[in-house]
Amino acid sequence: MGIDSLSTMSKDQLLALESNKSYSDDNNSEDGLQFALVMKALMDNSKKTSEGNEKLQGMQSLQNTQTTPGQRLDYMQMILNDNSNSINNTSISSLASQTNDDTMKKIYSAVDEASKRYGVNSNLILGIIKQESDFNPTVTSGAGAMGLMQLMPENCKEDGVNDAYDIEQNVQGGVKQLKGYIDKYNGDIAMALMAYNAGPGTMQKRGVSSAENLYKMPKETQDYVPKVMSYYKNGI
Repeated sequence: MGIDSLSTMSKDQLLALESNKSYSDDNNSEDGLQFALVMKALMDNSKKTSEGNEKLQGMQSLQNTQTTPGQRLDYMQMILNDNSNSINNTSISSLASQTNDDTMKKIYSAVDEASKRYGVNSNLILGIIKQESDFNPTVTSGAGAMGLMQLMPENCKEDGVNDAYDIEQNVQGGVKQLKGYIDKYNGDIAMALMAYNAGPGTMQKRGVSSAENLYKMPKETQDYVPKVMSYYKNGI
């Protein structure tokens, strides 16, 4: 039997022939060599077919996943990580917002209490806080003024403030000081604000005896007083 006849036979038929020893086992014979070559070709083809089926199954499996055509798995992982970060960031943002709300509630509560205790308008207190610290209870100026109402260390001692960054203590100490200036200047709010910002000693040195003398004060105070007065009259 020639090689053409062998090539048209099925794999099973060839295996049967081999097991029945229909062909010589002598590797040097022409028929034995032809048989070996055909068997190798069939085995190689069978292997390729098996690998092709595995690839096809793999492709079908990928098609069944919820991915966009051409999307890589490492890209999917990147998206999942990004989504996770987005969730964490959202949670952090919500928490930060909640903390700020809580802080503002404490500030308003402290202002209301100090307003009632010292008889000082709450809008005036809030105006000072806005201008001094922009409602940041932990801020410290270059000159060493601390907290919401920017209390100096010497003022803290005078007003019994142990922790200038504590909201309640800071507001109580600041309003107590402000009330002292309001009384000193017979209820003149503008004069009291000048004293609160620059100190009564500066006012005396510069010959300031009324609100009309604001121009004699440092530039910072000239800006400060009108802004706080606006908050006082119009609200923040």
